Amino acid sequence: MPLGAYEASPLEMANVYATFAAAGTYDTPRFILRIQDASGKDVPLPGAPPSRRVMDEEEAYLITSMMTSVVDHGTGQRAKSLGRPVAGKTGTSNEAKDAWFVGFTTDIATSVWVGFDDSSPLGRTEAGSTAALPAWVQFMRAAHEGKPPTEFPRPKGLVTVSIDPDTGLRAWEGQENALVEYFLPGTEPSETAVEDAGVDAEEDDAGAMDALTVPEVEHEAGTLPALPMPDNPVPLF
Repeated sequence: MPLGAYEASPLEMANVYATFAAAGTYDTPRFILRIQDASGKDVPLPGAPPSRRVMDEEEAYLITSMMTSVVDHGTGQRAKSLGRPVAGKTGTSNEAKDAWFVGFTTDIATSVWVGFDDSSPLGRTEAGSTAALPAWVQFMRAAHEGKPPTEFPRPKGLVTVSIDPDTGLRAWEGQENALVEYFLPGTEPSETAVEDAGVDAEEDDAGAMDALTVPEVEHEAGTLPALPMPDNPVPLF
């Protein structure tokens, strides 16, 4: 999700993420939900445009699952303090002119933008996770007061696979650091990672470095070391 890559309003981003939360169903934003006249009677409002499906439930859930990973072990970990399932994404534009966090639960989708009206940089150390996420967490904590935590509903038809986080392939049997990921049928990896493949690769790299290492040559103090002569010297002239 390329937050910060191009200009968008907080309302646009909140509505996009609300579509993911609604399992791929899009609803036109409404700003006024109720109007009362001087006598306290409700004034009839025009009906809301009908909802429309813009993506399959399975596709919406896969995006939601990816963004829960941002909160579980990515840049959005501060949101775990809410103590409920959260999906979201941090965003920081070039030169830190904009800082974002947009996320949702099963109840509410919220977008937070931090920046200056004249697009001045926020500062070299500012980012979505430090400037926008704390405000998002504070608002969502108050908005969810009294609401029980609920899991994102997973649609039927997805394939569950244990994945090796280093290669993206299927985890080998008994792999302790495997991650559970979801896939559309037919898109899951078919190959299985090789156990301890990373160790072998490190050993190969070490061997390659040894082959490139210049051997140490003994020399007397105050003199330059003599370079070793090749076995078959080639004349220059």
